[in-house]
Amino acid sequence: MGPELGDICLGLATPQEFRTEPLMGLRLSPRFLHDGRAATLEAPVELHGGEGLGSREAFRQLAEAERAALIAFLKTL
Repeated sequence: MGPELGDICLGLATPQEFRTEPLMGLRLSPRFLHDGRAATLEAPVELHGGEGLGSREAFRQLAEAERAALIAFLKTL
């Protein structure tokens, strides 16, 4: 997740490790990320670094319509 989000460690995890929650039921969540700091679905993607950096950059490269379609899909889960 990158050092910016490495503030919660559970079990034997280090600040650079975190278990990603399943996406099922995402549409029922009012806030996102492990601590609820993200109010939109775009925000968690933009906040990720580390192993998520490639996904963040790919998300940024999407056309506006593609990004909107992805967010709309996530809201169905």
